[in-house]
Amino acid sequence: MRLGRVFLLPAAFLLPIPAFAQTQELTGKPQLQVNNDLLLSPNDIDKSFWANAKPYIDYPLPELQATMPELKGLELTPSREQLASLLARVGQTCVDLEQRMPNVISHEEVITQTLHAKPRRQKFEYLMIPHRTPDSVELEEYRTDELGRKVTARDSIAEGLFFSQGFAFDWVRFHPGNRSESRFRYLGQQEMDKHKTFVLAFAQIPDLVRFPGKLEVEGTWISTLFQGVVWIDSSDFRIVRLREDLLAPRPDIHLKTFTTKIHFDEVHISKAASSLWLPQDVDLELELNGSVVRQRHVYSGYRLYTVKTRILPTSP
Repeated sequence: MRLGRVFLLPAAFLLPIPAFAQTQELTGKPQLQVNNDLLLSPNDIDKSFWANAKPYIDYPLPELQATMPELKGLELTPSREQLASLLARVGQTCVDLEQRMPNVISHEEVITQTLHAKPRRQKFEYLMIPHRTPDSVELEEYRTDELGRKVTARDSIAEGLFFSQGFAFDWVRFHPGNRSESRFRYLGQQEMDKHKTFVLAFAQIPDLVRFPGKLEVEGTWISTLFQGVVWIDSSDFRIVRLREDLLAPRPDIHLKTFTTKIHFDEVHISKAASSLWLPQDVDLELELNGSVVRQRHVYSGYRLYTVKTRILPTSP
């Protein structure tokens, strides 16, 4: 199973995967975890590239607003006291969503744009499947083609196409079992997508990240760490928007930027016990080796996913 944001180029395989919560030890509740043999261990992180990182979580607020256009209209009301309460509430919302999440499928359109090339459009069915046991929860995302066959990263690269996935469960970064891996800063309040929101900035801590992101360039695997900003609905503490960027550029592999912007919204699914909070669209932009790749994902037609089986009689 591959989880987290996945980005595959013909010459670079980007796999930024958030660490999943080990909540059984921390809270006595079922674990939220990922089973992935491609994950790097903490000992594999090349900390020299992150030691001098200057994440924007530490910028003065006016400079942060100037750096990030999405923060236009932010009401600056920083408060350390409010930060702890806000993290606790959004963490509980993540736990609730984890426990209620059914098997879900949606239509997905992917538009990829590179310099001097026409946009490439692809259409898939996108599946989000939680696998539950008495002591663990594993969250899986994947897509299928028009014949119902699972589409892998290697399938896409064999056709010279770009591949990315893993957005529906990106909120796991704020799960109670994961918060110790990042620093957080409360910025203030802002209206976003017609929601009144609280705004937080975060940055991963290199020494504490258990499973960093992973980038393959010409057969070499390299760790990647991230920072970002999240907009949280002030009425129910669900994530409305999430932006993530590299914690620092990687000049050794000519990776200058990698930005993901995810828009979540409430989804009412027929026969589901309650409404869900799922991605509506995702925008990615990557600058590697001086070239910029942009990709947009649009999701629609969410519905419950059920597997139908038929028992056929055997020949006498």
